[in-house]
Amino acid sequence: MSPLADGLLERTLMEDVSQAPRPPATWRSLLFIPQFAFANAARLPADCFIIDLQDAVPLAAKASARAGLVEFLKAGTFAGRPVVVRINEAARPELLDADLDACIGLPGLTALMPTMTTCPEDLDALHERILLLEEARGLPRGHTRFLPLIETPAALLNAGRLAVAGGGRLLGMMLGHGDLFRLTGALPHAELTLAHPRSVLVMAARAAGIEPFDTPYTKVGDRIGLEQHAAEGHVHGFTGKCCLHPDQLDIVNRCMTPTAAELAWARKVTQAQGQGALATLTRKVPGLAAPEAGGAVETEGMAIVDGLLVGPPHLKAAHRMLALCPPSVPASEAEPRVRGRRVSHALHRPPSPDDVLPNPYEMTATAGMRDLWVQCFYSHDRVVTSAPFAARLGLSGPDAPPLPFMMGLYLACSMSSTHGAIYHLGFRNARQLAPLRVGDTFRQEIQVRSVRNTGDGRRAVVTTHRRMLRVEDDVPVFTLDKLELYRRQPEAFAPSTAAAALEADEQAKAQAFRDALTRRLGDVPPRAASVTSFDEGELLLHGFARPLGVTANLALSTQLLVTHPIHLDHHRFDLGHGRGVVVSGGLVVSMTLAAAARDLHEVVWEELLAADNLRPVAPTQTVGALSYILSRGPVEGQAGLEELVVRTLGVTDLTPSEELVDTALPRALFHIEGERPSAYDAFCRGHGLEALEGRVVCVATRRLLRLKE
Repeated sequence: MSPLADGLLERTLMEDVSQAPRPPATWRSLLFIPQFAFANAARLPADCFIIDLQDAVPLAAKASARAGLVEFLKAGTFAGRPVVVRINEAARPELLDADLDACIGLPGLTALMPTMTTCPEDLDALHERILLLEEARGLPRGHTRFLPLIETPAALLNAGRLAVAGGGRLLGMMLGHGDLFRLTGALPHAELTLAHPRSVLVMAARAAGIEPFDTPYTKVGDRIGLEQHAAEGHVHGFTGKCCLHPDQLDIVNRCMTPTAAELAWARKVTQAQGQGALATLTRKVPGLAAPEAGGAVETEGMAIVDGLLVGPPHLKAAHRMLALCPPSVPASEAEPRVRGRRVSHALHRPPSPDDVLPNPYEMTATAGMRDLWVQCFYSHDRVVTSAPFAARLGLSGPDAPPLPFMMGLYLACSMSSTHGAIYHLGFRNARQLAPLRVGDTFRQEIQVRSVRNTGDGRRAVVTTHRRMLRVEDDVPVFTLDKLELYRRQPEAFAPSTAAAALEADEQAKAQAFRDALTRRLGDVPPRAASVTSFDEGELLLHGFARPLGVTANLALSTQLLVTHPIHLDHHRFDLGHGRGVVVSGGLVVSMTLAAAARDLHEVVWEELLAADNLRPVAPTQTVGALSYILSRGPVEGQAGLEELVVRTLGVTDLTPSEELVDTALPRALFHIEGERPSAYDAFCRGHGLEALEGRVVCVATRRLLRLKE
């Protein structure tokens, strides 16, 4: 174990902080403490105390402050905990001389905090002055340590050189933003103005093997702001954080300690190491003997642990986190405890043909749910936007439009447990069989259709058939097939003959619903505005592109009972700005089709033939679309209608109408078959389509009935 890890481990073995000062690597909180509070210091949970002889002390009180410091340190007031004294700057030589005279050799003093430092020569000069005082007072060379305050633009620019200056006396560096921003004219802002100074100081300190400490949060009464500020410091890599008030200590100590999630990850990594799981490469290299389980070393190799590629750097980080873990309470001294269990909603038994999966959910579609949907997914169609128009077609009552087709699809696939699925892949044959009205209550039936194990033998594509039924009369109103990725299944099978018969029955009901709808269109007066006509083989570059948004994603996930944590647990999965959390597959399809809806409007009926989700989408990513008209034909007996089959590609962070308008796309792009993103990426690379490579996230093919011009 490294010397640093030895120092960290020392803390976990320490039973009484009064027996030995904590090493700097364990200082989570450094509290500025005034003299009137010295007597209470032993009761405060600070890892280190800072006593100020500089800015916070008026000139007339400096002599008294020094005398009080000497008195309380000699009396052992701080119970052996580290004490750092902030001394006056070199620009006030008479004050600095007095500070050094009082502090050098003072019992209980851990370090001095030089102020207004600008260059390495400042620390070197202070080092030389203290050498003389140490020699004169019989102290070992280097007895007095430094924790300089980096608070000037020059000091920040010289941070790397300052970290190795001062004759080896530095045990760390602390960022101070007050004077730094006073001198630069910047305002404190964690992302805009503090991010760079924080990163510079952490890099400089770590490169020199000393500890970095974060600047204080000056809004003392703002606990929420402090928590965010301290958490950001932890993410940057600071060891600890300066505090200005005792009320800040609990939050800072917690935020600067490895989190439960970090410790759980560290334990998984070290457990994998102990089991020899990181020796995979060694076992595969001819002539090398893999280390036995339990005898592994930190540099033994690499492996995937919990979806993350783990190697020697991660092992060292894991050991460091565990060394910082607070000591556990001995079992004999602990009160009675209970260990919780996680409730599993996975299907543990292997599926069989036509197996019906348990699903207890029922949901009433409210007007508020519909309002949320249409706020998130654009539609230009009167069957969605006009209650009178929809009522004439028998789709709703006169007061509220019906549920949009894609909302019905999402209800039919999301209102259920995940049953242990790893990843959503796509949909097939999504059909509406009856009107979807606000106020109706729905339930789902989930039946296993087929199982296909993947070629690598590790996963299985499981297709389930979803039937959404209206609870009031048990009438099926929407059906679809959902494709999901599971772990490998012991048996693969194709759809049964009973499934084929049910499929034919549902297809007939969907056709009857379509026929009834088209008959009613004869009673609908024509619309004054014209509708743009499209031809077979035509490509539409849509200009409507937008993100779903973190708030909308959470609201939809909650209201429509999406249960997979990767869609809503920002604590576990959010890596900043909505990354990590992903939008569920059905919503990505809805985003894609909404991006096309402005141009492909006046749709009165639709059927989703197939949709594949190719890659994950974050709530903050913009989704645009481009559509290719695969076919166009008349509708028998309906001169005012046309039938289109359209394939729409959803693309992230791209507005096709602006960025692809001068690009000729091969027609073959819209005839690629398969569920793998690699097929689209390889095609784009092979045809010089850099603008699309890595951006195709969804492919949806629909049959549409549309009012003609």
